[in-house]
Order: sequence, then C-alpha cells, then structure tokens
Amino acid sequence: MIKYTVKTYYKKGDLPDLQDVNFFHYTSSFDWYSKSSAYTPLMIVAFDGKKPIAAIFAVIIRRNSFLKGTIFKRCFISQQPSFFDKSYSQIDVFNLLITHLVNEVKNKVFLIRYDSLNSTVFGYKGFRENRFYTTKWINIRNSLQRKRKIWDQLSTSRKNQVNKAIKKGVKIEELISEDSLPEIYKLIESTNNKKITHRFPPYQYFENFYRFYILKGKGKILLTRYQNKIIGGAILGFEDTTNVFCLYYWGKTKRYKTVYPTIFTLYSAMQLAEDNGFMFFDYMDVGYINKNAGRPRFLLQFGGKQTATRRWYRYNWGLLNFLANKIYD
Repeated sequence: MIKYTVKTYYKKGDLPDLQDVNFFHYTSSFDWYSKSSAYTPLMIVAFDGKKPIAAIFAVIIRRNSFLKGTIFKRCFISQQPSFFDKSYSQIDVFNLLITHLVNEVKNKVFLIRYDSLNSTVFGYKGFRENRFYTTKWINIRNSLQRKRKIWDQLSTSRKNQVNKAIKKGVKIEELISEDSLPEIYKLIESTNNKKITHRFPPYQYFENFYRFYILKGKGKILLTRYQNKIIGGAILGFEDTTNVFCLYYWGKTKRYKTVYPTIFTLYSAMQLAEDNGFMFFDYMDVGYINKNAGRPRFLLQFGGKQTATRRWYRYNWGLLNFLANKIYD
C-alpha cells in the first residue's frame, strides 16, 4: 500500500511548486486572503515521496474583530481539492487531506464547513469518518456550450426585462482601475450589504482580488451603470477556460427596479463568459434542496440546471457535534 505524507502550509512562500487546477485551491488564494486580520489562510498538500499529488486550501475566519477565542472562529473550504495526478485514488487522498485538516484546526476553530462540492457522494467516506454531518443543498450552473446560446436559455420574462434595461440605456462595464475600488466597496456596503449573496468581506478582500486575480486574468469585476450611476455589479472568478464562478452579485433593485439591475448584471456576466469561450457559469451553492422560492427560483429563470449537492459541517465541541449528527442525519 502506498504511504503518503501530508503537510500544512501557512505561508505561500513555503509551498512547493503547485499547478493551478481548481480555482478555490490556487496558490494565489494566499494572496487573496492576505493582509487582513480577519483571515488565516492555510493549504494542506499530500505527497507521494517529494511529488505533490493533491492540495486543499482552507481559510480560518474570525467572526468578530473584538472578541478572541476559538468560539469566534470558523474554517471554510469550497470545492473539491486540486488533484495533480489522477492516477491516484481520489477517495484515499481526500480522506488523508480532510483528516489532516480536522486535526490541524480542531483546537483553533469552533466550526468547519465544506461546501460547493458539486456532488452528493464525493468525499462521503472521509467526511463520515471524521464525524461531519450534512445538509442537502442545490447547485445551479449554466452550460455555455454552443448548442444553446445564453439568450435562448432565458425565460420569456427575463428576455423582456433585459430588453427593457437595454432600451433605457443600462450598460455593463469592467472595473479597470483600482482607484475606483473604494467607491464600489462603499456602494455595496451601504446599499446591499444585507442582500449580498455571501457574508460581506472586508475591503482588503476586494483589493487583493483586484491585484492578484483581475490583473492576472483570473477574474473580473463587472459594473452595471445607468444615467452615470453604478446600480449593480458582479465579481467573477475564472478557472482556465472551463468555469466562471459568480462569487458575488448585487443590485439596487428597490430604487431602480424598472431597469432590473440584478437581472441585467447576471445576463451580461453570462454573456461575457459565453463570448470568451468558457464552458460553464457556476452560481455554486444557492440554497436548500427542493426550495422553490427565493434565490434558487430566481436563478433558474436564467436557464441553468440545478443539481443536488451537500454542505458538510463539523462542530469541534464533541457533545454539540454528536447532537448535530443525530438531528441532521
């Protein structure tokens, strides 16, 4: 039986040479989460001898900037790990990675959450052996392959709304200057903080994304403009020429509801992805499975397909995790 070694890295400079395989496990993830007291990034790498065969990136997030202690910290991981050699058993390698991760952070964080796996079965054995419990979620993504254009995937009501926005002069543009970033950040924070699709991150998160992703062709920030005012936008991450991940989107829907800022933004983002030859536009985890209202229903009107996935959790308090496993499973 092959024996692997597993190592943890807290600094990008200490990493071995690794390929960029999975967007959420790029080595540049360290740059993305750097220089912010709210984040502690780490990467766990599995080796066969001196050869890296897989890596998983995680980030410890402090939930409160004033209070210290394990209870105020969470560890988040997204998407399947980067596998650098597919000849190895992904099940066995993942088991090693997730076990090592649990041992690494169990005394540092209150909760571990792993999401956006795009599969209900991936990692099942490793999660169960490490006492994770699961909730069922929906993943939504649009196919951008040429058999069916993005425009043709939209519902009739969505097409009408996009056309109305265009006729009224709504336009999409790319953020091309870091100088505009503080203004954009304040706009999102002041108008749509409660509606943003994920927990709102600090300014440094956006600044790092611009410097280490946008300037290197790994992402874009799109802005929707109407009458010289920014009324919406989206942040996109690129994985080679395969996937576009919609990391955040927002729109001033109450004040500008007649020009449909969120709808126009998302359609324009998908159109950009299609025009640039990507295969999929991925909204990732969007809600509980079988939920017919709210965000899943809204996104499905853009023509995407929903698939069942899982979100895995592990409390690092034994009794609480035991009860959670009994309740949810």
